[in-house]
Amino acid sequence: MIAVRGAVGAGLLLLGGLVAAPASAWVLTLTPGPKQLFLMVGVGTPSANNAAINTVSVSVPAASVGNGASLAMTSDSTQSASPYDGYPVCNPPGQVYVGGSYRQPNAGAGAASATLQVSTPAALTNGIDTIPFAQIGWTSTANGDTTADIPAGNFNGGTLFLANFARNTFVENCFSYSYANSAVVAAGTFTGRAVFTLAVP
Repeated sequence: MIAVRGAVGAGLLLLGGLVAAPASAWVLTLTPGPKQLFLMVGVGTPSANNAAINTVSVSVPAASVGNGASLAMTSDSTQSASPYDGYPVCNPPGQVYVGGSYRQPNAGAGAASATLQVSTPAALTNGIDTIPFAQIGWTSTANGDTTADIPAGNFNGGTLFLANFARNTFVENCFSYSYANSAVVAAGTFTGRAVFTLAVP
């Protein structure tokens, strides 16, 4: 198995890169070529091993802790442009870029698709205090594209399947994270990391 990983830290914290022309859809067809697997979460550059780990965070006012009113999270990621063609797909700091590609030399080579998934620990932690990672979710879209090609969801405190990337395609969306705020917890900074993986057998 070949896997490419991207990480995203989450304070109450979250975030974590491949490449080939503009199009009206965000599942883009690649010209067959040398085998390539690419994943980018947050800030990165095309066809590079990007070490940046971005964070997503939110501050909860003391009077609002645990009241069940969802709170939007913001990121330190500044990635707005697609590494595929430079199109401005995301609007940071409210959105985080998530995208990648799977290329083979011809239509019959290799597996039919690569699998994108994300893994998290059970909880964000602050010493002995915890918040379930499932309190954090996201919506998914991109500028000019209202269809979530990588679906919206919630972390589950384990490994979560996100999408299949078909052979010779580039797929990208922007995630807007939120904190459910339905847990009454002690004051402090809770941290954890989500690790995104794009893999092909």
